[in-house]
Amino acid sequence: MIVVLAFLPLAIAAPDPSWVSARDALVRDAGDSKLRGWETSDDWRQRVLAMDVRAWQSDRAAAMLAWSAAPAAFRGALLRFGDPSLQTPAAAGPLLARLAWGGDGEPVRVALAEAIVHTGGDWAGAVVLMLPDEPSAAVRKVLVEDGRVAPPPFAAALVAAGFADEADSVRAAAARTAPWVTPVSAVGPLLLAALADAAAEVRSEAARSVGLLDVEGAWRPLVSLLADSDARVRLQALKALQRLDSVNAAALPQLESLRNDSDGRVQRAAAGE
Repeated sequence: MIVVLAFLPLAIAAPDPSWVSARDALVRDAGDSKLRGWETSDDWRQRVLAMDVRAWQSDRAAAMLAWSAAPAAFRGALLRFGDPSLQTPAAAGPLLARLAWGGDGEPVRVALAEAIVHTGGDWAGAVVLMLPDEPSAAVRKVLVEDGRVAPPPFAAALVAAGFADEADSVRAAAARTAPWVTPVSAVGPLLLAALADAAAEVRSEAARSVGLLDVEGAWRPLVSLLADSDARVRLQALKALQRLDSVNAAALPQLESLRNDSDGRVQRAAAGE
């Protein structure tokens, strides 16, 4: 049964009847020992299936709501699941299963990815395994940002995967999320490498996080970014240097030109305002 499920597509028009039928059979028949074996599998499909089955066995109301709830408008085009009844550990598995096999459009799937962290459930290990197979950069971005509240090993893994992503927005999310990861050594080298990223958005977020975390070896790369072609990068590099060592930052010769920068924010930061 698991072999068949493993090859189902991630995006379908509606919950696949054969998958629902298989899951419902497991809800009726699967025992604790079988589910515990799947919950530690390296195949995220087995993990998520086991989590979903557990929810249907133990808290059917939460499982039904996770599969049927509709998100509401949040900010602009963003959607969010606001029902407090979903903020229960039992909802984590069904939300992950719906993310993988529910067939929702991208805005809803982004909302599902955001809702998972509010369940308090054991979702992080499955998300780390799911991330490489997720086709939507918008969803991957949110899953990486979920690392802010993931336990340390999983948070570091999510951020590391984010830095390796092909999408600029996902790498920027990894740089932005890095300050929530412990220990700093788990993300420091990744942030230093991101200071040279081809995307200005990533360089900017990496510079900001490097300053927040006081990453060893960041001073010279940050100084070089004061001449970056993107004003956001120059600004965040300067702020990071000021945060790391305000005295030496005030003595930098680059400040003279930055006080006359084309960007007003950079000018004010260079003037100490």
